[in-house]
Amino acid sequence: MRRVRVKVCGITNMEDLEVAVDAGADALGFVVDVPESPRSISLDRARDLVEATPPFVQGVLVSVFDTIDQLETLCSCLAPDVVQVAGTLPRDAIGEQLRGIRVIQAVAVNDRAADVALPSAHCDAVLTDSRVPGAHGGTGKPHNWNVSRAIRELIAPTPLILAGGLTPGNVRAAIENVRPYAVDVSSGVEIRAGIKDPAKIRAFIEAVTEASDGL
Repeated sequence: MRRVRVKVCGITNMEDLEVAVDAGADALGFVVDVPESPRSISLDRARDLVEATPPFVQGVLVSVFDTIDQLETLCSCLAPDVVQVAGTLPRDAIGEQLRGIRVIQAVAVNDRAADVALPSAHCDAVLTDSRVPGAHGGTGKPHNWNVSRAIRELIAPTPLILAGGLTPGNVRAAIENVRPYAVDVSSGVEIRAGIKDPAKIRAFIEAVTEASDGL
């Protein structure tokens, strides 16, 4: 059996952090400096949440990086385990500031694999999320999972993380189709934008565990 990992993204408060950890999440995503996102939190709040993330659970800084200065500022303040990169900043341009920090490159996906801009070969993992104009994720919109499966095959052995409209009700089918290294959920386990539903988080992780048994 190969266990599929789970990242719960868009954590905005301590209560949701504790629920996700207790339910068995492998990673927590903190959206910082993304004003258009309802899950964006301040640098101070992010620092508190990263510091509260326990050992063996990874804290992931999620932002839209357009300059090295922005990246360096956030990383020096938060010291995350992982950085999830969206925006125009190429992995090749990242300097000494990210030494020891793993990088997830987010890729926007629609219904055609040929339209997808594949990431730099220097990233540590690739996250495929649904392409929605004006948004960088967390939209609750699924995409064609066959495209993500094709990307997984193209980038192997680089791990693929599947995101985009995943819920407790569809994540098992998504895993069986794509066979990703990990799945990423945000809006699919929420009561409202930025506030998680404990029951949905637990149901999501249970569904992932059941799907993993069949791999």
